[in-house]
Amino acid sequence: MAKNAVRLAGNGIALTLALASALFISSCKKDTPIKPENSPVTATSLIRSIDTANKPSEDYKISQPISLNGAHDITISGESISGGSLSCIDLVNCYNIHITRCKLTNSDKFAVNLSHCTNIIVDSCYVDNVATGIYAFNSRGIQVKNNKMKNLSGSQQGVMVAFENLSTDIKDASSNSAIDNEQLQ
Repeated sequence: MAKNAVRLAGNGIALTLALASALFISSCKKDTPIKPENSPVTATSLIRSIDTANKPSEDYKISQPISLNGAHDITISGESISGGSLSCIDLVNCYNIHITRCKLTNSDKFAVNLSHCTNIIVDSCYVDNVATGIYAFNSRGIQVKNNKMKNLSGSQQGVMVAFENLSTDIKDASSNSAIDNEQLQ
């Protein structure tokens, strides 16, 4: 009788192992095959892919034009905005806002339009193919620094930074650079 019990226990273990194996095998899905790329990897393409991976433009988040009224104490960072018929960033009655490391492109108007704003910093942004770079009207405490701008084509011959009717406190536009800016006539 003890031999029968051992034999039954052995058969039970074998049956359990067989069922577990069958379940494991049937639960696995076949991986889809990996297809090789159409173009071979060359040293040039590898260097190009490494080079573009380190550029900050890869970190931009695509966004719609930003329009804020009465906003304060915020940072707008890492946005890629194509303005179209709107300004890329339009701020009215805003204060304590930092616009940094943004890519502002393709606007019939301004990259950044400030109206009645206080303590706004625009720095380290890339601006391309807009009418005017940064425009501030009836504002104070405006700082525009370390931005790169090109292809400014507005009616005022491609203005990078314009301050209009600002108070006498901080209004700083320093270390901005124009890159191959062609003025349309």
